[in-house]
Amino acid sequence: MKIFESLGALERFPNPVVTIGNYDGIHIGHRRIIAEVVQKARQISGTPMLMTFYPHPQSVLNPEAYTRLVTPLHLKKKLIETSGIEVLVIVSFDETFRNVGPESFVKDVLVSKVGVKAVVIGYDFRFGKAGAGDIAMLKRLAGENGFSVDVVDAVTIEGEKVGSNMIRKLIMNGEVGRAAICLGRPHVIEGIVVKGEKRGRDMGFPTINLETISELVPKNGVYVTEVEVDNIRLPAVTNIGFNPTFDGTKLLVETYILDFSGDLYGREVAIHFHERIRDEIKFESMDALKERIAKDVEVTRSRFQSVKTGD
Repeated sequence: MKIFESLGALERFPNPVVTIGNYDGIHIGHRRIIAEVVQKARQISGTPMLMTFYPHPQSVLNPEAYTRLVTPLHLKKKLIETSGIEVLVIVSFDETFRNVGPESFVKDVLVSKVGVKAVVIGYDFRFGKAGAGDIAMLKRLAGENGFSVDVVDAVTIEGEKVGSNMIRKLIMNGEVGRAAICLGRPHVIEGIVVKGEKRGRDMGFPTINLETISELVPKNGVYVTEVEVDNIRLPAVTNIGFNPTFDGTKLLVETYILDFSGDLYGREVAIHFHERIRDEIKFESMDALKERIAKDVEVTRSRFQSVKTGD
């Protein structure tokens, strides 16, 4: 996949079929749109392209309401690369670009710079300054400029439309299992393993402490997870919270990797969240905490054994 960090650097490609959007999460709804792009490009011997924006437009347009990215840019690139897209264009969403009107966006960007032959977009697509352009306008401009427009309907789960905001809320509420269904994969946070207080080691459950760069950390609690290191995933239990049993004041991401004894200090790791076990609890004693951690480990072990056997 070729990546262009600006419109000015963009090269010309045969018969571009383009989808446009924030694509935060690359969830199952996004993947349906991308699949249509790839199929359409194949039909016309074209180039499947995706145009996205950085930073997230809401961080510029409405910074007070902006929350957190589901997927940071580097992870979004990786996910798009595996989807069949051949050209990724990352447009800098700054004060200049935010004031580009819908007609100028079509004529100056899609037609002049991209040479678009077809556009594939989602049902709720809007474009141009203040979102003034809608699908009806895009179709009109497409007719005037010689390209086609295909609109992909929403993907729904249990009657609810899958979207980045919906997934963001699920993760913030700790509903990582439902989020994984909508994403088509577990939610991931990444970071560096740093030294902690070593209390877990004293209790027989040595943990790694993650200093994360990810914006969207799940709600405080205990989770069934996997730790990915060197492209290998290891079953784990992750606690997110303030360690109330020890009157902690700093938010910690602590993970016990099942049946693992290696040294990961200073290493980059990723934590994949499968399901939430329980809330974070303040225990009366270290023994009570140790007993509960043992139960959490068994819950996690059983979960992975069930997946392995297909039960």
